[in-house]
Amino acid sequence: MRNLIAIILALAVQTAECAAEPWELVKPDRLGFEVEFPGKPEYKEEQGDDGGKIRTYVVASPAAAYDVTIWDLPEGAVGPENVAQVLDNARDRNIEGLSAKLRTDAKIEIGGQPARDLTADLGGMVWRGRIAIAGNRLYQIVAIISKDAQHSETTERYLASFKLLEAAAGEAKK
Repeated sequence: MRNLIAIILALAVQTAECAAEPWELVKPDRLGFEVEFPGKPEYKEEQGDDGGKIRTYVVASPAAAYDVTIWDLPEGAVGPENVAQVLDNARDRNIEGLSAKLRTDAKIEIGGQPARDLTADLGGMVWRGRIAIAGNRLYQIVAIISKDAQHSETTERYLASFKLLEAAAGEAKK
C-alpha cells in the first residue's frame, strides 16, 4: 500500500499536466465500476500479499494525482458483521501510510453499497477519497490535489463520476 502511494506521488511530480487532457471514461469488464478520469489513466495489475489481484488506474500531473484501486479480497473476508471494520481498516491504512491527518470521515453509500467519504491533510496537499465495498472487492477512489483544488470542478467531477455498476451490487448480494 505504501509503495502504491509513493508511486502515485512520484508520478504526480514527473508527469505532464493532466488538465489539458480530455476526460476519459473507464469501465473495465467484470470489475463492476465506471469512472471518468481527467486524462488517459495508466493501468497496473499486481498480486496482493493475500493472493488477490490489485488493479490500479492512475492519472497524474505535477499538480494532482487521480487514482482508482480495486482490491480482490479473500473469499469471506467481508460480511455484514464486519463491513464497517473493513472500511475503518482501509481508512486507517491510508492515513497512517501517508502520515496524513484525517480531517473528515463520512459514512455514505455508493450504488447502494457501504462506503466512506474521506478528506485528509497531506503536507501541502489534500487527500480526498472514497472507499467502497461490494462483495469481496474494495474500491478506493482518490484525488491528491492542492488545497486550492480540493473542491475544484475537476476534483468534484472525478469523485462524483465513480459508480458501482449492477454487477458489483449483484456480487455483493451473493
